[in-house]
Amino acid sequence: MMGAPNFLCLAMLWVWPAIAAALFASLPPRRALAVGFVIGWLFLPMLSLPMPFVKYDKHAATSLGAILGVIMFDPKRLTAFKPGLIDLPMIVWCVVPFSATMSNTGSAGLTPYTGLSAAATEIIKWGVPYYLGRVYYGDPIGLRGLAVWTLIAGVLYIPFCFLEIAISPQLHFMVYGFYQHEFTQVIRMGGYRPMVFLQHGIAVGNMMAGATLVGFWLWWTGSLKTLFNMPAWVSVMAVLGTTLAVKSTGALLLTFVGIGALFATKMFKNQLVLIVLCVGPFLYMGARSVGGWDGENLVGVIASAFGEDRSLSLKCRFDNENILLAKAMQKPLFGWGPNGNNLVLLEDGVTISSIPDGQWVIAIGACGIVGLIALFTALSGPTLAVMRRVKATEWATPLAAGVAAFAVLLPIHAIDMTQNAMANPLFLLGLGGLAGYAGAPAATAITGRQSQRQGYPVMLNRQGVA
Repeated sequence: MMGAPNFLCLAMLWVWPAIAAALFASLPPRRALAVGFVIGWLFLPMLSLPMPFVKYDKHAATSLGAILGVIMFDPKRLTAFKPGLIDLPMIVWCVVPFSATMSNTGSAGLTPYTGLSAAATEIIKWGVPYYLGRVYYGDPIGLRGLAVWTLIAGVLYIPFCFLEIAISPQLHFMVYGFYQHEFTQVIRMGGYRPMVFLQHGIAVGNMMAGATLVGFWLWWTGSLKTLFNMPAWVSVMAVLGTTLAVKSTGALLLTFVGIGALFATKMFKNQLVLIVLCVGPFLYMGARSVGGWDGENLVGVIASAFGEDRSLSLKCRFDNENILLAKAMQKPLFGWGPNGNNLVLLEDGVTISSIPDGQWVIAIGACGIVGLIALFTALSGPTLAVMRRVKATEWATPLAAGVAAFAVLLPIHAIDMTQNAMANPLFLLGLGGLAGYAGAPAATAITGRQSQRQGYPVMLNRQGVA
């Protein structure tokens, strides 16, 4: 870490839960929840503070602030959650660190306390946003509103991204006193890749790409006419232009894949492309872990298409994965546990000889195949389930826009998780909302006379969000 956290950095992390909770006193709960997550995720510092039981960082601050606000101002909503089969993968993913710990009892540093602490950290990072999305955004209007807030998050980051493209990533250092990542990794394509207040330029690229994807579909379907008193297309094109400018090739590619999947579903009136997106990560992980594929042919393709720099980056990832997978397969069911035993060390026992980039290789190493399947089923399952609620012919209707956008964004996020480990809590809110809508017994068709009787068109004519 270059620099040292200043007073503002520490104060913001400690005070933010109270601020986020206070939002519920003056805003409708759905809006307070969205505002708290947007501001907290985009602008809190990238710092983990020492705590006796859980990892306390911006993930924890935003989640704890939100749940505190619900407890204080909307407690009845807490009982609205009725778990179903669709929630099982996320539940397993949140508690599997404890099982992984207990299966390695006797290993250095692993105790039941370690397992409970690791599970609590995953619950705060993954489970709380999922749960809150489940109870607040589990309907078409809620998902449409959350999609608008995701677009707003992208719009808010535009000036900060262009400032750091011009002067290099300095904002986190200027505001909070330290650089959140190695400065050498911000130089890309003869310029700078902004980090703003996120952990890496890739996370910024994913945020802007997600905002572009959902914003584009809201605008194209007519679900969002205006934003900030301007035509919606102005905001969408501005976010798209920023996505191009932040030099995150993978995020940009996945954006166009996602938009293509939305149009393909509309044009061909079937959801085959979406199924392919959901199954894709499993095919990749299976080929890498048990299929013996080393990825060298893909490295060659990337070198031809995008240049030697990008291919070397991918080759480095594959080489590290190969080392980590060899160790993970020594304990395939529950992995090595959450204390870093899944890493490969040199003979000194301290220096790490392999760096885990993708969330999938971290999951299989620490929590085994059980954790890996749980995580990626949690990310893709709601999309597959929601196909029963929303027909392909309805995806381009205004009311279905939010559902369709998140149904594509989440498999795209899962695909990115095969290469990176940068969960976005706004996307996890959408994941919970999608699961809530897909699993609700009372969910009905979202077009036709019934929608009009329920007043949905009136909601869609408003610029504001739910």
